[in-house]
Amino acid sequence: MNKTINLKFSYPNERAVVGEKLGKQVFKKQIDAVMTEEDWEGNITIRFPDSVIIIGLSFWDEFAKLLLDKIGYTAVMDRVTFVTSSDKLTSDLYRDLI
Repeated sequence: MNKTINLKFSYPNERAVVGEKLGKQVFKKQIDAVMTEEDWEGNITIRFPDSVIIIGLSFWDEFAKLLLDKIGYTAVMDRVTFVTSSDKLTSDLYRDLI
């Protein structure tokens, strides 16, 4: 099964997402709250809005920690696809998972 989640932020043209609090809030309300156990076992695409060009380390650390706690590093690497406004930003997210 494939699940795609299009993240939404307070402002439609948000350029940057930062802060542990926001990372935790986004994960809990937009990811964990809408995923079923079956969804967690399948492929997951998490799409950031194209307007977001900066994903702060504080945001990402908290968001990624919760994701890794939920399904583990191997599952994230094997089954989760992040989509961002640029290839570099996307590769940075995977790099910063550790």
